[in-house]
Amino acid sequence: MLTVDHRGFDPLPHSIISIRLDGSLNSDLVWNITANDPHILWELDFNIKFLNPAPLASYQLAVRIFVESIWEKHRENTLGVILYKGAIPPFEMKAFADYLHHIAAGLPDEVPPFALFDCVGDPLLFSKEIFPHIHLGFRSGPIGPIQWGETLIPRRYDARLGVVLPLCKKGLQFDEVDECLKELKKTPYRLINEPYLTEEWDDLDEIIIFSNLISPWGRRMIQGFEAAGGKVRNFGVEGFEPPAFCSQSRRASQAALYPEND
Repeated sequence: MLTVDHRGFDPLPHSIISIRLDGSLNSDLVWNITANDPHILWELDFNIKFLNPAPLASYQLAVRIFVESIWEKHRENTLGVILYKGAIPPFEMKAFADYLHHIAAGLPDEVPPFALFDCVGDPLLFSKEIFPHIHLGFRSGPIGPIQWGETLIPRRYDARLGVVLPLCKKGLQFDEVDECLKELKKTPYRLINEPYLTEEWDDLDEIIIFSNLISPWGRRMIQGFEAAGGKVRNFGVEGFEPPAFCSQSRRASQAALYPEND
């Protein structure tokens, strides 16, 4: 069974198609769809203009009707539901994410929600702290299980190196983080937001931290990682060097996932 989590799709599908359904306030919410494709992301286009409670009830109704009229018939080939697709919205990001989460609450547990943004995926602006239950896609960047180009390209992150990102409350601009990711440009890595470290360190051999940005609770989780046999690198200390590739096969598989023009 194909699933999606913090490491992307498993197994990685060859292709994904999206099918748009009008979920806006002007829609009659009647969709006549014939689809036999094996991997479908349904795009519920709400055309969100305001983050008000009144239209929220209509969007939630659209989700309920989608579940009853579309998902029940196509559950075997449904990968998930796109709740937003477009440019960075003109709202405060946390408020927008909360609004999408309220809409997504009507989806069955086995139907993952997605949001696709027409920009580069900034790992601090689009933190998992802000979007804990919604999978994201971008034009490019180091995060998200979907790359949004002429088609939707599924992604998976199997690197053995992790980079621990600071808490959102510490801000969105960190020169140390930017510098670190630039140094890792040719090294495969996975980004992990600090609160999810213990949940997402599976199969990691090493992690990079920023000692002046990590919280006391984060330090305790780091100690747990070390106790389990993991290696911790502190970015910014004298002598720091990006880890080298440990195997040619891993280098080849990562090159296939992240071509140079990505």
